[in-house]
Formats: sequence, C-alpha cells, structure tokens
Amino acid sequence: MAARTASVAGVLLLLLILVVPSSSSYLTFRLQGSVHPHGHGYLYVTMKIGEPAREYNLDVDTGSVLTWLQCSNPYCTGLCTTWPQEHQLYQLKEEKKVPTIDPLCVELVKHPGNPNDKTCGYNIDYVSGSSQGYLIRDKFMLPITRNNAPQTIAFGCGFNQTDQHAKPGTKKLPVDGVLGLGKGSAVGLISQLKGRVIRKDAIAHCISSKGGGYLTVGNYGDSPRITWVPIDPNAKPGHYSPVLLAHLYFDSSQGPISDTPMKVTFDSGTTYTFFDRLPYQAAESAVIRSLDRSLRQAGPDDDLGLCWEGPRKFKSIEEVKRLFKSLSLVFGQGKALRIPPENYLVISKKGYVCFAILHGWEYPLLGETNIIGGVTMQDRIMIYDNEQSQIGWVHGSCNTGPESAITSGL
Repeated sequence: MAARTASVAGVLLLLLILVVPSSSSYLTFRLQGSVHPHGHGYLYVTMKIGEPAREYNLDVDTGSVLTWLQCSNPYCTGLCTTWPQEHQLYQLKEEKKVPTIDPLCVELVKHPGNPNDKTCGYNIDYVSGSSQGYLIRDKFMLPITRNNAPQTIAFGCGFNQTDQHAKPGTKKLPVDGVLGLGKGSAVGLISQLKGRVIRKDAIAHCISSKGGGYLTVGNYGDSPRITWVPIDPNAKPGHYSPVLLAHLYFDSSQGPISDTPMKVTFDSGTTYTFFDRLPYQAAESAVIRSLDRSLRQAGPDDDLGLCWEGPRKFKSIEEVKRLFKSLSLVFGQGKALRIPPENYLVISKKGYVCFAILHGWEYPLLGETNIIGGVTMQDRIMIYDNEQSQIGWVHGSCNTGPESAITSGL
C-alpha cells in the first residue's frame, strides 16, 4: 500500500510483527523485476545451477509444478526454439537425464515408464504457449546458512518453447526459465527439498508495487491479521484454489454485483488478473458507471483493451487511483480479498490508465476459472501452506525482508 502519514488523532497504524522461524528451516530469496513494465512483467529469483555453477534467473510461478531452464539440446532433430535470454543457455549432458522409470518422471508424465528408455521427455501446456523438454538432475546452490553444500534437484531442460517470446527478433528477456512452486507434486522443488533443506511444505511471497520483494520457501511468518481460506483438495494439479467460491463486490455495495460464484486460482506467474465472462462484465460495468468525469475512454494499448485517458499522460497509479473505487472477492462468510484500484489498474505505454482484469473466457485452458495474477497480489504477503491446506494474505511492506515489521493502515 502507498505510504501515508497522519497525526496521532488520525489513521491508526498497527505494527504486525511476523514471527519467522529459525533461518535453518527455510530459504529466503530476493525478488527482482516487476509485475508490469508495460505488459510483460517478470518477477524472478537468481539461482546458481549446474557443474560448474552458473547464474540463472527463474520466473516465480505458483501456477506451475515443474522448475525448468531453457537449454541447448545437442540431440535435437526437430523443433528447438528458445527465447533470447541474458545468460548462456544451460548445456544438456547425457548423464544428467532422468530415465522414464524414475518415480519423479512417472509423477510428471503420468505414465509407468519403460525400463529401456533412459530419457524422460515432457510437454507442458500453459495458458499461452508450451514447453517441451527432458527431466534431468543437477546441482543447485541454495541460500542455506547451516550448510551451503549443493543440492541435487530434478528439473526440466526446456529445449523447445512455443509462445510469443520465442520468435525471431524478440528482444532478450530477463528470465531463463521457470521456478515451479505449484501445489501437490513430488517433482516440485518444494517436495524435493522438504526434509533435507526445509521443514515445511509452505511458501510466501511479497510483491512490491515498486518492483522487487521477497520469496520464502519452507515456512512463513505468522500473524493474527492473516486472512485464511482452505485449499480445494480437488483443484487442478499445481493450482492454489480456495475450496470456497468467491462473490464479487464493488465499493460498499450491499450485495454481490455478479450472480455467478467464482472459482479462483492464485498464480504469481501471470501478470494480469483474468475473470470469466459474467464476473468480468459485472466488474467492467461497475467501474465504468463510477468513472470520474475527468477521464474519457481511450483506445486499446497492447494487451490492454479497456483504457482511459486524462487531461495529460499518467505516469503512475498514485496519480489516478483516487478516481476509482475498490473491488472485493468474498469467500464464504466474510473472508475478503480487497482489490483496491492500484491492484486492478496499470499505466500503459501511452500514458493511459488501463483495466488490468482481462477476458479469461478467451483462453480455453482456463475454463471457468478466474486467475488472480501478480498485479492483484502486489503489496500483500501471499501464503500457500500445504501442510495446513490453506491460503492466506495480509497487507504489508514488500520492500523489506520477512523478519521485519509490517505496517498496515486501519
């Protein structure tokens, strides 16, 4: 949230101390990048991988199970397309490949395997694009205080990507692959580290609207101010979805603005938020009806179809957020995820203020699922606790580490 000052008689500031366990039980990473530098934001952590160890940037994705790097495949006989990246491609070696009968390969591809097949191939479909590769094992250097020995981890060597960024002429991207933090798979990074490096199957991230933030793997700070909802045990593999359906509210409306209960998934790897058709139409209509007279509708800007312009170009959300009202998702009886204007608006290249909730129904893989993307998670701590099967959130400063106090305006 934006920094605010007040007299003693004004806004009450409550310091919430997150009591974080011993650093030997969890890992902390500094987030780099930002949610929205004009449409293709990346939030990533840097890890040293391989022998010898080299630095790679991994896009933090709570909607994916598999961690993978783009790689150079010397055995490729078909399509081998990678997007341009800053670091050298990971070099695939034959001895690193995982055989198909390995339990992690069986878990990943959902097939019992062939004893004679020494290569575990996979293909992952995303909402936009796909990744094809081999499951391999190599060394990871992790920020462990008590023992900095490299950890052997199974991950993907992605040698063929099909999306808008893996095309000739695309500029270099800051990321070299994906850090898969999705729920409930033995091939996931958290499952592989639990017991030998981390104590709990839990993660937390805090994405700053100013860029950066932090990620913890293996535990999280506790606070009575956290709002908790139970995880749906029947959600799609890798998806963090509350079992409770959400109802959409606008400003101080006495009832939901959409009659359609919403199935929600939290996905840090998605820049924008995506609503299914009926909730989207309700949110769009409510926002348009309440528009300030100083704004007028503008044309689209890149992926952003609904934009407004003012008397001059906007440079930041701080200039315009007071002209809009908040949305809320309410799960069950009063479990609210408040979405203030700064969590559903972005400033476009042309200086417009644009609606950062997009058309989810245009992506068949989503079905009726509504995706809460990185733009809506900014300036709050998001917690995914697989031990207790719950998802939590609380507003706080993402510009400091998890050991610090959180200042929350009430």
